[in-house]
Amino acid sequence: MNDEPSGRLGAVRQMFGFGRKMWVSVLVLTAFAGLLIVYTYGFLEVGLDHIRIVRPIEGPPLPDLPDGSSADMDTSQALRPPRFKLCRDLPVSAGYWNLTTADHSAFVDIPQHSDIGVGESVCVRVVVPAQQTVAPMTFVPFPNSPWDSVMVDLVGRNTNTSVPVLLQMADHTHNYFRDRTHVYEADVVLRDADVYHAEGYIEFRHAKWNAEAFLDPQPFEPEQLKMPDVQINVLDEDGLSPYSLQRYMDLPLCTDSDADGRWVSVDVLPFDASLVPPPDNHNLVWLPYDCRLQRFTYSNFTKCLIRKYPLVHWFGDSNTRRALKKVSTLGTWCTAEPDSLVCTCNDNTEPFTNYKANQRISPFDLDPVAGGAMATGAQSENKSRIVAFKWDGLTTRNSPPWAEYFTADFEEHLGRPKLALFGMTNWDTAFESRAFFANEVAQLADIVDAKYPGADVVLRTGQYYCCTSDMDKSWKRRYSRLRNSYFDQTLVDHFKTKFAGSRNVLVWNVARLSERRPYKLREDDLLKCAANHVRSEIIEIENQVLMNALCNNAID
Repeated sequence: MNDEPSGRLGAVRQMFGFGRKMWVSVLVLTAFAGLLIVYTYGFLEVGLDHIRIVRPIEGPPLPDLPDGSSADMDTSQALRPPRFKLCRDLPVSAGYWNLTTADHSAFVDIPQHSDIGVGESVCVRVVVPAQQTVAPMTFVPFPNSPWDSVMVDLVGRNTNTSVPVLLQMADHTHNYFRDRTHVYEADVVLRDADVYHAEGYIEFRHAKWNAEAFLDPQPFEPEQLKMPDVQINVLDEDGLSPYSLQRYMDLPLCTDSDADGRWVSVDVLPFDASLVPPPDNHNLVWLPYDCRLQRFTYSNFTKCLIRKYPLVHWFGDSNTRRALKKVSTLGTWCTAEPDSLVCTCNDNTEPFTNYKANQRISPFDLDPVAGGAMATGAQSENKSRIVAFKWDGLTTRNSPPWAEYFTADFEEHLGRPKLALFGMTNWDTAFESRAFFANEVAQLADIVDAKYPGADVVLRTGQYYCCTSDMDKSWKRRYSRLRNSYFDQTLVDHFKTKFAGSRNVLVWNVARLSERRPYKLREDDLLKCAANHVRSEIIEIENQVLMNALCNNAID
């Protein structure tokens, strides 16, 4: 009888020639090797919640690194918790959803407020406890938009930089019901080294920010927010921040008119202020984060137009009129009396000779030396021709209707430009519903596709609006901060989608410039002009943004 085991174990022994004595030898050698390792490096301490190597007493411990790891670790592979977390990784406290105004006033919550580096983000939340109301449900938000309009900024203590917190609804069903607690959140990227705190308030509850369907605008009665007693310290630890003012002049020139940035005092610039666009009335300059604006003269801008866009069609309202007054005078408009009513707010009745500023269609020729003059006859090769079209957005207030600009002989009379610029949403927000506006935008996009083949397109947003309501009983303009921004979004989204990859569509985001103004200045400036026009100094900066976007890639 064969005494060798059969099956898999026998097969293994036959393969390797292992007998019982050989197995014992292997075990002895393994144990000896283990003892040698323990003698050299230490031993394993096994506990209920840990296993760690204990080094020999006679062997000095390796030094700890500043980040808490040991010198013998591969730090490139070490798992370290990030210094910041996104809102999606920070659960909303379950207790928040059951709050009412009887329990707690509305408040700002910054769930994680450790130090962060430049370019990193901090999660900011706003909790608006449920408020019982017997008011009829007259106002409703747009689909997937908030019931409450909340304006919050993170404000730098040293730089006075104001960073808007662009709040979105947290992912919870309560946010879709008027009389439930609402929680809004945003991951706010902070690029300037500073110490930040939160400021802000509730502008409107119960969707009163959205006066759709011919509802009247509601009085502005802000509700204070309780602020957290925390500060966000943003550090440039290695001194290599790409957003540092010391490196601003190393950035590439801007070719986008929608770049994010901040307002900076001329007094702290580490370079010659004449290298960037001129300051506003508070001696602040606008500096984008990721690209560099240079100061354009209108003469050089005109030369750029002659080379690149010899014919321009420029549509817009009174804000466009004010921009073109700067262009047609080569920048001299409102330089003599910048604090006059014309320059700070309303130029509607101002006599103006460079072009017929209040006429429905007004072509003018732009010369690099002489500036603008009303067009007569054929266009000269040494001038750029701008055809200014005045309209009240895409509203029903246009007489005749705006679409009648584009008649069958439109091109024959007014030419085929290489650039078409459209400014709108100011009147549209004030007087029309968003659904009506969306239909008109779709019609305009189809017209642009047919009438401007191959032309570059610039979309000028509406002006920023906040901090008040237009209670003029004769106008009843339904402006609000959120409402204006949703109309802008409707315009931009449709054009970007329709012409994706087939047409160059620039967004001239003038709203962003005012939205990023220092918190207090934003309120002070906007409350002084019921027409929601910006001062001539801001118009100059808006124009500089456009000139850089159009001409920085066309410089000889």
